Amino acid sequence: MRDRMLTVVYNNILDNAIRELLDEMNICGFTEMEGVKGKGPRTGYHLGTPVYPDLNNMLFIIEEGGIIQELAERLNTLKEEFPKEGLKLFTIPVEEL
Repeated sequence: MRDRMLTVVYNNILDNAIRELLDEMNICGFTEMEGVKGKGPRTGYHLGTPVYPDLNNMLFIIEEGGIIQELAERLNTLKEEFPKEGLKLFTIPVEEL
């Protein structure tokens, strides 16, 4: 299996739910970026301003022991529970240099 990285972009209102999920799955290795600005086609601007107060967070998780598929499934379930909040998942192949 090739190594891959799961990138998760989500509305920061989901931060606690996502942290709980990472803890439940014993995922202790990831990189997080908070306060990410942007615009989604469905959710609009996330700029952290008085006019557009929402912000996003991002997680980068490298495949380890087959966790990516299970984590993606559980995140998609979370996405269904919070349909109005942005939550996107992407995978890309990675190679450590």
